[in-house]
Amino acid sequence: GLCCACCGTADTQQGCSKGGCDALCASSSKLETTTAVAERGGADQVAKPRLVTFFEDVFPFSIIRRPPARAASVVIMLAVFAPMAWQASQLEPQKEAAQLLPDDHPFQRFFDLSAEFEVSNEDEPVKLSVVWGFEDKPLDTDGVNRLFDPQNKGRLAFSPDWVLDESAQSGLLSACDLLENSELSELVFDKKTDDGSLEKDIDCWVRDFKDWRNTTRNEIFPVPDDADVVTAVKEWCNAGDGETARDCSRYVGFEVDANGDLYIAWTRVVMGVKMNENVFLPASELREKYDDYEGLVDSINAAVGTTLGDAFQVAVGAEDPGGQPLANNKWINMVLQELYVRMSTVGVIIGISIAFVVLVLSTRNLLAASISVLSIACALVTVIGITVAMGWELGASEAICLMTLTGFAVDYVVHLSHSYMESTSHSPLERTHDALRDMGISVFWGMLTSFVAALALASCQLQFLSKFGYFFLLTITFAYLWAVLFLMPLLATVGPRSSPADGRAVPTTPYNSNTTTHKVPDAIEVT
Repeated sequence: GLCCACCGTADTQQGCSKGGCDALCASSSKLETTTAVAERGGADQVAKPRLVTFFEDVFPFSIIRRPPARAASVVIMLAVFAPMAWQASQLEPQKEAAQLLPDDHPFQRFFDLSAEFEVSNEDEPVKLSVVWGFEDKPLDTDGVNRLFDPQNKGRLAFSPDWVLDESAQSGLLSACDLLENSELSELVFDKKTDDGSLEKDIDCWVRDFKDWRNTTRNEIFPVPDDADVVTAVKEWCNAGDGETARDCSRYVGFEVDANGDLYIAWTRVVMGVKMNENVFLPASELREKYDDYEGLVDSINAAVGTTLGDAFQVAVGAEDPGGQPLANNKWINMVLQELYVRMSTVGVIIGISIAFVVLVLSTRNLLAASISVLSIACALVTVIGITVAMGWELGASEAICLMTLTGFAVDYVVHLSHSYMESTSHSPLERTHDALRDMGISVFWGMLTSFVAALALASCQLQFLSKFGYFFLLTITFAYLWAVLFLMPLLATVGPRSSPADGRAVPTTPYNSNTTTHKVPDAIEVT
């Protein structure tokens, strides 16, 4: 049509030389579309390739067409599901540090051995910081969005009523005594005597400050005036008299108020605890330790809270000279492990819910959508059960895999169920056969190509990529098996039927045909 339009407007001497377009346009009225040829019965039947015939008529339809084999397929899949459901119920948060490399890699063996022992006198213990001077919510995160502004971590929320006055100084000494007498504090070698004796690992700056006031300056402690205490502590820090004085900024926080005056905004006492900073503990054990240290802080608040204010605790590893932690807060690891469990569960539920909505919209039938979602859920439980049987625990990698699991498992189900509902045949068995004819081989090749890609990913040395590859491989494999050996037999048995227009009979097609078939148009009467 476009060529003829060009020939009609072009210069016949220039654009349509040798009469090519004239011949084409003149003969166009003799052309016949393939649709017209098919309608007059002139289309030849073409033999289908054996592979196409196999997926249309042999697998899985040779199983589905026979009711006993169909029932056996469903029962076998449910028999597989039962032990996998039990295994999936045993999924627990990770009890060991996240594995980065294969087990036999030298670096991974070093990491594993470093995290093997909980505590010893040769290791650097975790430090418990008991802090005063902040609001109940120490960090104001209003308006913080780390995605768009990674450097904005929030604003420290200092308590405007907290003052290191005379009673607070005495209360701080009492808090140090309570920490030292606690069974939760770690014993370390006495660095002052160097005779092999042990002492409690307590960094209490106010004790050094008191000794400096009483011996070096020959002045009283506690400092009676609020303004004088800021000057006195600053002088002590500058003098560097004592181990804590040399790292004064780690224990006392100086800030400048609106009038430009220096004041002490916060303070802390540090205690070594019976936990190696390199050890990895599961969330359940960390939660027990957290509750113990929270109980210790509660006892301190009950004893000196009226004079010193309420404190909170943070457990970190080694720190640099400026007081910045060189290792993560141990309680963050605990919260993350618990978060992995919650978010993976929520992710799977949300994924299945979205899949149900998509299936309802694509099939426009609640029965077909419900059977499809059941198939997806069974595939997910099977994959989770296998990974638990393989010894996997729920860490960061596994949680991410679980949250993306539903998206991989829904593809084959939605294609087959949608094709089932698009069939114009009447009985569920015939509609199932039509769905397999339309999408069976496409779904298989989609599964196979994804399977090969997952194999390449599973062979990676980095365990995050390897685990994702194994998860992907298992998911697409069992999603396909549950789709063709559970979903399709169920649809063939209890699936929705189509309603013939005007009560006319619906034509049937042979189940085993090695040639292409054309559906009879609705306009043709079928007796």
